[in-house]
Amino acid sequence: MSVTDYMIGYGSILSRHSRETYSGMTGPALKVALPGWRRAWSVRYRDEAATYLGLVEDAASTLDAVLVPVEINPEMRHRERGYVWTPVERSSLGVADLPDGRFWIVVNTEHETADADHPVPQSYVDTCLIGAFETGGEDMLRAFINGTDHWDQAWANDRECPVYPRLTPLGRNQREMIDDHLQAAGVLKHRR
Repeated sequence: MSVTDYMIGYGSILSRHSRETYSGMTGPALKVALPGWRRAWSVRYRDEAATYLGLVEDAASTLDAVLVPVEINPEMRHRERGYVWTPVERSSLGVADLPDGRFWIVVNTEHETADADHPVPQSYVDTCLIGAFETGGEDMLRAFINGTDHWDQAWANDRECPVYPRLTPLGRNQREMIDDHLQAAGVLKHRR
């Protein structure tokens, strides 16, 4: 009998559309909280000319995320290149009724903030934030924004011509909701 692997998704994996459409992750998703981590725009994908989310250890923070079954195959390893599959103790996830299996989070090997040649694409921000909203409503959406570092680095508004390859398409009202929350958090001013 094989052991089921579960991934703790904290970026675009939060979005059901993104994880199901592009990564074949169609199993049930469970909201979890992992203490000791916070998000940062700090992972450069040179082949995609973009900067994505990474993690920073922070004892004062808790990472709201989603737990989903995953097959750790070559395609998934390629998707998560630049990260190390790191085991997580089930007792640290803050959920009493977890499924049996192994739990993993991907942790970036390097921290490089965005620059003009590798900006954070708004299409990725939108995918992550709509996923946070789907997973935990406006509270999780706000927590995601406020618990993420480096909003003030290069950040490109690519909504008219999206560059993120695993994006979740959003309607006008969803984009406006996201922008309203980014504005309320005081970070929208950094987007170019």
